Amino acid sequence: MYHFKVNPVLQRCVINCIAVVLLVACLLPTQSNAFGKGAQGPDVFALQGMMKSLGFYAGSIDGKYGAQSEQGVKIFQRKYGLPITGAVDSKTLESILWAYAQLKVAKDNIQTVPSKPPASSALNSDELLLLKLVNQERVSRKLALLTIDVQLSNVAEAKSRDMADNQYFSHQSPTYGSPFEMMKQFGITYRTAGENIACNQTVEAAHKALMESTGHRENILGTQFTHIGIGIVNGGQCGKMLTQQFIGK
Repeated sequence: MYHFKVNPVLQRCVINCIAVVLLVACLLPTQSNAFGKGAQGPDVFALQGMMKSLGFYAGSIDGKYGAQSEQGVKIFQRKYGLPITGAVDSKTLESILWAYAQLKVAKDNIQTVPSKPPASSALNSDELLLLKLVNQERVSRKLALLTIDVQLSNVAEAKSRDMADNQYFSHQSPTYGSPFEMMKQFGITYRTAGENIACNQTVEAAHKALMESTGHRENILGTQFTHIGIGIVNGGQCGKMLTQQFIGK
């Protein structure tokens, strides 16, 4: 008789995959019964729970597909290169389930390797670099580090994308309004808030320009802020559109 020891991380991954397969079987809609704004029920309830875990939904999990659910799905669709409809068709749901499964596996791995920084996992390489540069400035002045906020980063990315797509450079968005109106639309709550935007060819050059501007530097070093959202997209007039959004909780 042979005995073997099951790797606990692999075991959790298998369990998560089985759970996702079961969830797909229960929730996967066809094109004819895709759901969107106005829908209610257990499918919406499950969707909201997954979207909240992924950082794309900040509302209450009530099983009602309202404006916040629709907006969160639109951000998800944009981030994953899907048609931006705000409705959950089969392809969107498959992508949400896949992302949720990856998140669950990542959390299990984090428990095994505590040194891995989970908060930064949703950022791309440019965004991670800008986060590093911002916190280096704060550390050099003995200020508290800013914590990355995934939901706020989704808002910042939407602002950068909006500027690139609509060829403008302003804190006032023709799509979302002011930064504070935009945060409210996306369900962000805060005590204090601010925004920096930049347009440049590289992250390093953009950061240098922000630090050389009094108002932007004050946001980066502000002690009233505790969290930051960073969104960087390729495009626009300069090569890269960068948005930093700051909140104090």
